[in-house]
Amino acid sequence: MSSEYGCLVAFRIFSTIFVQNGYIHPDEYFQTTEIITGDVFGVIHDRPWEFNKNTPIRSIGLLYGIFGIPLYIAKWIFKLYKIPWNPFLLLFVFRSVTCAMSFITDYSLYKICKILKLKPNRYLLLLSSSYVIIVFGTKTFTNSLELALVSLLLWRVVDSMAISEKVLSAENEIRNMYAFRTSITDKVVMSRKLRLLPSHNFSHCLEIGTILAVGTFNRPTFLLFAVTPIFYWVSRGFYKNNNRFIKIFNIRIIVLFICTLPGIFMFILIDSFYYEHITENEANLVITPLNFIYYNIQPSNLAEHGIHFRMTHTIINMPLLFNVLALLFLGRLQFNSFIKIILKHHYHLLPNIYEVKTLMMANVFIPLILLSIFPHQEPRFLLPLLLPIVFSTCKYFSSHSMKNFKHILPVWCFSNIIGFIFYGYLHQAGITPMISHLFQDIKDATNTYVINSHTYSIPVGLLMIPKLNESLLHINQRHITVYDLGSSLDPNSLYDTVMNISQQITHKEELTVYFALSGPLTKQFESVSNVSSLAYTKKIFFPHLSMESLRFYFTSVIDLFYHDNNMPYISLTELRDIFSLSLIFTLQYVWFSVLTLIFDTSLLTNYYQQEYRILYYTIFRIIFYIIFIEIFEFNILHNRYFYLKILKVIINKSYKWGKKKFYNPFGLYTYINDWKFENLFLELSIFHLNNNLRPHTLKKNPCLHNKK
Repeated sequence: MSSEYGCLVAFRIFSTIFVQNGYIHPDEYFQTTEIITGDVFGVIHDRPWEFNKNTPIRSIGLLYGIFGIPLYIAKWIFKLYKIPWNPFLLLFVFRSVTCAMSFITDYSLYKICKILKLKPNRYLLLLSSSYVIIVFGTKTFTNSLELALVSLLLWRVVDSMAISEKVLSAENEIRNMYAFRTSITDKVVMSRKLRLLPSHNFSHCLEIGTILAVGTFNRPTFLLFAVTPIFYWVSRGFYKNNNRFIKIFNIRIIVLFICTLPGIFMFILIDSFYYEHITENEANLVITPLNFIYYNIQPSNLAEHGIHFRMTHTIINMPLLFNVLALLFLGRLQFNSFIKIILKHHYHLLPNIYEVKTLMMANVFIPLILLSIFPHQEPRFLLPLLLPIVFSTCKYFSSHSMKNFKHILPVWCFSNIIGFIFYGYLHQAGITPMISHLFQDIKDATNTYVINSHTYSIPVGLLMIPKLNESLLHINQRHITVYDLGSSLDPNSLYDTVMNISQQITHKEELTVYFALSGPLTKQFESVSNVSSLAYTKKIFFPHLSMESLRFYFTSVIDLFYHDNNMPYISLTELRDIFSLSLIFTLQYVWFSVLTLIFDTSLLTNYYQQEYRILYYTIFRIIFYIIFIEIFEFNILHNRYFYLKILKVIINKSYKWGKKKFYNPFGLYTYINDWKFENLFLELSIFHLNNNLRPHTLKKNPCLHNKK
C-alpha cells in the first residue's frame, strides 16, 4: 500500500467519524438508523411507511446484521462502563460500521487487480480519491451496502473466470498432447492429468448465491447490477470449449438458484417474525422484495416520490457522481469504431466479450440502461457503478496517458473536493449539530415540540427519548412531537403558522417549543418577532445549505449585491476579490503565527489597543501579500498586479470598518463579517420559543396546518 493511499484511507476514516455533518437524503437515517435505534433502545422514532407491518417493502434482516449487532455490543459495553449515550456516540457507531463497509469495495478492487496481475496502486488511488466513496459510500444508505455487495460479487465472478481460464487452458493443452501421443502409457498419464484437474464449473457458487440473496433483500435493484456478472459467471469458459454449452449453462443456473435458497428462506423467516406475520394464531410469509417490486412498477406510486426525465441518470447523475470519469467512460466505449466494424462486417475486430474489461464496461452500461427505465431517478441509485467505472477508466490516469490528457488529474481533484465540501460539509449540515444541541437542551423538558421548515426531516431517534410507558401514566414522562412543514411554508406567514400549530398542542403546561429554519428564512422570522409579542432564544448552526430554500438564497445574494434596508453593500468586483483572498488564508495564518514569535511582546500588546490595531492590521497584511504574491509569484487569476487591487481593498475596508470591528491577528472571521457574508445565510437557526406561547388574535390560516 502506497503512502498516498494510506493518507486517503486515514482521511476517509477521520472525515467520516469527526467531520462530515452533511445530510444527503432522509433515507440516510429513516431507512436504517431510525429503525435500529428505535428497536434497540426503545426510544421514540419516526418509522417510515416502508416498514409498516401490513405490506412492508424493506427487509429488516440485513439491517440487524450490519447495524443491530454492533449497536447491541456497544450498548453492552457502555452499560458495563457506565458511559452515557448521546447523538454523537450513536452516530459514531453507525458511521464506524459504514466506514468499515466501504473498504469492502477497496479490497474487492485490490483482489481483482491481483487476479489479473495488475498493479493495484493506481486503481486504489483513483477509487479512494473519489468523493463518492468518501461521502456517499460511508453514509448509512442501503445504497452504500449495495455498493459493497456489488463489489464483492464482481470480485468472486472475476476470480471464477480466472479459475475457469486456467483450468480450461490446461485441459486443452493436455488434450492436444494426448492426441499426439502414440504409446498407451503416455495416454494413460495424460488421462490421469485430466482427471486431476480441479473442478471449475461451480466455483464460488455458494458465495455468489449468498451475495445474491443478501443483495436482493437489501435492495431488489441489486438484481439490475447483478445481471451482467451472473451472465459472465454462467457462460464463462465456453469460448474455449463450446461442447455441451446448453447443458452446462442450464446446470449452472439451477445450481446457483439452489445456492440462493438458504439465504432467501432465512430472510423470509426473519421478516415474517419481525413484522408479526408468523404468530401463534397465523403463519403468513412476508417476501419484501416482491412487495418492493409490486410497489415500484406502479407509476402512481413513483409519482409520489418524484418523476424524472428518463435520461436523468445519464445526463445529470453520472457526471454529478463520477464527473470526469463519466466522460472518459463514454470515450472508452468507442461507439464510432464499433459501428464501423459492424457496417464493414469485420467481426473479428470486435472485443472479446469474455474479458474482464468487457465485463466491467458492460456492468456500467447495462445497469444504467435498466435503471433509466424507471422514472424515479436519484444519484445515489448509481453508487454500485463506482468500482466498474473506476476499473474501466483508470488507464487514462497512467503516466503515459497523462501526457496527452494533462488536465484530467486537476479536474478530477478539483471536482471531488467540491463534491466533498458540498455533500459532506454543507448540504443540510446543520441538522446533526442541532440534534446534539436539542439532546442537551430538552433533558429536563416534559413536552417538546419541534417545528421545522425548508430542511430535511429530523431523525428524532437520535434524541433518544424513551417511548411512552402506559403503565406509568401517572408519572410525567418525556414526549416529543415534530411538525415537518416541508417546503410549503410561506415566509410571510411564519407567525400565523406558529400560532396555528400552538392551538393544536393539547398539553399546555411545561411546553418547550422550537422552530428550526434554514438561513434565508430566519430574517423573515426575526422581522415578524420584532413587531410581535413572540420572544425567543436563537441558536445558529453553521454551515448549513438547504436546497429547499434555493429561491430565498437567490434573494439574499441579490440583497448582498445591491441593497439591504437601503444600506450600501460591496460591489461585485470587490466580492470577487474576497473570494480570491480565500485561496491564501492558510498562508496568512502561518504568517501571523511567525509574527507572534518574532515581534516584541509590547508591540503585539499594542496591536490590540484602539489606536494601533488598524495600523498594524493594514501593515501586516500588506507585508504578507507582497511576500507571498510578489516574491513567490503566487499570482491570483494569473494577473501579476492583481494584488494591488487586493491591497487597495484591504486599506479601504480596514479604515472604513476599523472603528466598528475588532480585528484579530488572523483576520479571517472579522474579514468575513466586514463583507457581510452572513447575508448569504449559510446556516441553520433554531428558535427556542418562550413557554408562555399562546394563540393570539391573529387570523388563522388552515392551509398551513401541515402533517404532524
